[in-house]
Amino acid sequence: MLDDAQRKNLAAKLPGGASVTFAAEERWNRTYGLVEGIVALEPGEAAAAIASARWYDEAIIALAIEPTPADALPAIADALSGPGGPSGVLECAARDGAALVEFLPSRILPSLILNAADVELRRFRGYRTVRLLNPLPAEVMARIAADGLQAAEITPERILETLLEQAGAE
Repeated sequence: MLDDAQRKNLAAKLPGGASVTFAAEERWNRTYGLVEGIVALEPGEAAAAIASARWYDEAIIALAIEPTPADALPAIADALSGPGGPSGVLECAARDGAALVEFLPSRILPSLILNAADVELRRFRGYRTVRLLNPLPAEVMARIAADGLQAAEITPERILETLLEQAGAE
């Protein structure tokens, strides 16, 4: 968990043309950052600047899946990280009543992660709440929306926040 001073220090270490957006979850003692930069920026330059962090070369999704009843938690964690777990899951840890799942959306759809959790929850006649733990790039948000809504026309160029950012509006 990084405090404000640590986040500012990490952001200041990034090379020119790079920026970072943070999301912190005190409950699970985690801080996630999304580093974005200009096209000419090599990912290795940014990675070297924040060597103390775990680095992924592509965007990830981090979810906290909180099952009710809590007895379903070990089964969900095992389904997502155990033998035969879905490809693309980087980590799944049971912590403080939730399965904390990090995965590559380029290799597995978020709906498949949630469906795997739901299969286990049906055995317990349970339900879940899900919280997104990390900031996502516009491309990933657009892909999730397009898949979920079955609307291929949803692209980053059609997301209002992206258009406002490109226009320099605050």
